Amino acid sequence: MKNKQLVFYILGTILFIYALVLNLPSILDFEFPNAIMAFGLAIMAFCLAYLTPHFAEKDERAQKIRERAIYMSYFWGMGFLLVLLIVFNPLSTFELAAFQLLSLFIALYLSIVFLNMVYYARKY
Repeated sequence: MKNKQLVFYILGTILFIYALVLNLPSILDFEFPNAIMAFGLAIMAFCLAYLTPHFAEKDERAQKIRERAIYMSYFWGMGFLLVLLIVFNPLSTFELAAFQLLSLFIALYLSIVFLNMVYYARKY
């Protein structure tokens, strides 16, 4: 089990460094980072490193954590979608390509699903 946690920590670190290398030039030029999904994957890896001991056993607690996190992530996702629709409407001065908007939404949603799992693992 500790071996799996170590693998997730290493993977998270590699993905975070990879995300910084890919996105830092865009951020420094005040442009939208095109590889923002790498940050979401790094967050996912770090969350899985934390969640590995909680999900090692297939018990009711692990199932409850998964169910509650996915259920609440739906509402977070709808909230993100509403905010993105308000901010990036056709009358707004902000402009993003469809790929950039979708990658932002998917990275946020991916992150919030696993962060919700961490929250409910600590709560239950």
